[in-house]
Amino acid sequence: MNDIVLRAKHWQVFLYSSSAIVLANILINENLELSGIIGAIGYFFYFLWFALLGNALFRFLPPKVDYSLLWFSINIALIIVFFGGLAILTEDRSIHAKGLAGLLLIYVFFAMLHAPWFLAVSLVAIEKQRKPEFGFYFGTFMLFLCWPIGVWVIQPRINVLWEEDQWQRQALDRLGKDK
Repeated sequence: MNDIVLRAKHWQVFLYSSSAIVLANILINENLELSGIIGAIGYFFYFLWFALLGNALFRFLPPKVDYSLLWFSINIALIIVFFGGLAILTEDRSIHAKGLAGLLLIYVFFAMLHAPWFLAVSLVAIEKQRKPEFGFYFGTFMLFLCWPIGVWVIQPRINVLWEEDQWQRQALDRLGKDK
């Protein structure tokens, strides 16, 4: 499954994520419960791309780079639950929080920044084969945040990682067959 995320072309990811965003924003005035369920499904599929990409990139990280896949996965799950719950439980898909709920809202905001940060820093770490400094991954981070433009720039870089991995696997297979 992770290879699909790495092999997908930029236009395929754009169509997939566009469809998920449209699905997440469908409102049916006569049936708000159905609208909420459809919205939750849309949010799930949109953030699923982030989760699958994070898992796929983690596999390629250099040995000395130690980012937490568990923390990233928990944050993605929290984002999906939060937005899914927001779509299902509220009519206007907005929230006003005070006290402890406000702290949870602040953490969800942090998680929404942490997810693209993890993807950006992982991608650059794989490309540079070392732990990157802030200046190296900030542009990639901004591309992950600027969704429509970022997909067209980031996905070809991800495709290169997959192609290089395939070449390495083929070389190793051929090396064993030469004997």
